[in-house]
Amino acid sequence: EVYSASDREAIEQSVAGSADFIFTFPEWSAMNRAMLRAESFMAAALAFPKHPHADDWRKMAEILADDSLGKWEIEDAQIYHAVWLKAYIHYLDLTGQDRVFRSPMMQYYFRYFVSLLTPNRMIPEFGDGRWNLNIRDYCEVLEHGAKEYQSGEMQWAADEIFRNIVRRNYPNGGPDSGRAFDSPDLRFAQLLIERLQNRDPTVETEVPEFSSGDALEGVISKKVVFRSGWEEDAAYLLLNYKDEGYYSVHQKDYLKRTLAVEEEKMHHGHSDENSICLFMQDGTVLLSDGNYREVAPSGKYGAFRADIFHNRVVVRAEKKSPGQPFFEILRNSGAYNDDVRTSKIDFQTFPEIEYSRTRLEDMKNHYRWDRTLLRHRKEDYFIMMDALKFFRSDYYTVVNLLHTRKILDRGENWYLTRIDQLAGEYPNQGDLNLLVIFLRDLDSGLQEEWRDLQEELAVFQGDSRYYDAGLVESFVTVLYPLEPGADPESVVRRFRLIKDDLNGVAVRVDSGTGTDLCGVKLALDLDLLAEDVRPRYNYQSGKLVYGPVETDADMFFLNTSGESPRYSATNLVRFVYEDNVLFDAPESNFFQVWGRSDHVGRAKWRRWGNY
Repeated sequence: EVYSASDREAIEQSVAGSADFIFTFPEWSAMNRAMLRAESFMAAALAFPKHPHADDWRKMAEILADDSLGKWEIEDAQIYHAVWLKAYIHYLDLTGQDRVFRSPMMQYYFRYFVSLLTPNRMIPEFGDGRWNLNIRDYCEVLEHGAKEYQSGEMQWAADEIFRNIVRRNYPNGGPDSGRAFDSPDLRFAQLLIERLQNRDPTVETEVPEFSSGDALEGVISKKVVFRSGWEEDAAYLLLNYKDEGYYSVHQKDYLKRTLAVEEEKMHHGHSDENSICLFMQDGTVLLSDGNYREVAPSGKYGAFRADIFHNRVVVRAEKKSPGQPFFEILRNSGAYNDDVRTSKIDFQTFPEIEYSRTRLEDMKNHYRWDRTLLRHRKEDYFIMMDALKFFRSDYYTVVNLLHTRKILDRGENWYLTRIDQLAGEYPNQGDLNLLVIFLRDLDSGLQEEWRDLQEELAVFQGDSRYYDAGLVESFVTVLYPLEPGADPESVVRRFRLIKDDLNGVAVRVDSGTGTDLCGVKLALDLDLLAEDVRPRYNYQSGKLVYGPVETDADMFFLNTSGESPRYSATNLVRFVYEDNVLFDAPESNFFQVWGRSDHVGRAKWRRWGNY
């Protein structure tokens, strides 16, 4: 009775015209625009079931939705995950297909968003993303997930995001202030309605149990999150090593051949493999991502999707001339290299450190890049070790990039940096600065750039020369959060590179009460024996010397501040400190390809230590 017959006719004509127009390009794939189309077609068919095109609307809705229902999404983008899932949920509401919520793939995304939540209660930028954008959709999605899965963790995340929305957009009003909202808008009213419709008041909130490690898993998300806790002043770092992947190949090929998407990782993804997308501590953003784009399909040099706009190592298969700026070599169209594959090598947590190692293999340019991150759990600094192994003899330019806004101080191979705002408009909320220390003696410098919709600076270290096949290039970088007024040089003096060769690197750190020693084997295949025996390694073939330490471990941490040394190590047969054997795996007989157990060897232990 609300609408007159003429009103209904006008609305029906408008809806029909909009729905029919989508038939000119019914874009398909497991991604947001296809799911939005499916939702629109289905809503039109249900609203006007007697319209002569209603059956076609319903048919196309079912076809477009089928790529997503109970399947993996193909996007890797902060903005579009929530757009896709929100349309997906609405489609299920329209069609009554509640059983799809039982799909492991669908349930995954709700848990995935919880695992990514930042200390400032946002979903971090990765892929096509933008600071403080689209968090309302995530709030609505997680409300629905909390109800469907009776999850206190999802409800806690939804409530925390809602409080962030209120705090950022309505600082003078809201539930925490006891006053009415100031200048509420229609979009916020919609959010309140969605919360009322979706929220289950019987679900009690629960702080998530996720700790540092995979952002749920290492096959689809391919992200590592380091976090000291779930408090708003916690330390947080997101590493994205997501590649395009081999799943949904038909859908991705369709998009590449239909759309102008040369700068994108299918779909809406960036060249951000092995990139640090966000580093925060005490509410301060210390490293951030580079935003979405300013123009379609992308801006100058592929802005901001190209590799040079991310906190990562960038490689070009060409050599720069002496004195030529690095960025004259690095800048190009920004086209995405879809011939790379990534994987997680390891993640381990020890009492004093956390350790991740992720790998990128570039088949087009014939190199492999491992990024190792060591987080000191007490001081919340990171040691980042990048190792690139080349498989073709050629000229290469290799640059390690970190992006900031201001340089407060600098010295020989170190920079005190500050991000004062993000996305050209959002002030950085905290007071910390980031001290960047390059421990290897290579060319380093600064480059002015337009990034994240504002003037920024790239802090870099690089090299450009001829690399023989099998040669390894490495960067060793310290990322140290520093209070305003603190002396950066006193921190720089604490870190010293004591091993630096093709096979391994080690950093000695003055802890104040003693010494810490961190070592990483760069050549993980060093110990591989030519003889076809099991095990295919032994201690002699894999051991390296790192000052006072001898071990075959992939990674180790040694602390000497107490009465006796404490160590942690991964994938090892033996650990020796100052000629004292602190660990030695027992001998055993191993079954061989010739059918007998007549070979004696020692199996590597997953990890060990005297912590």
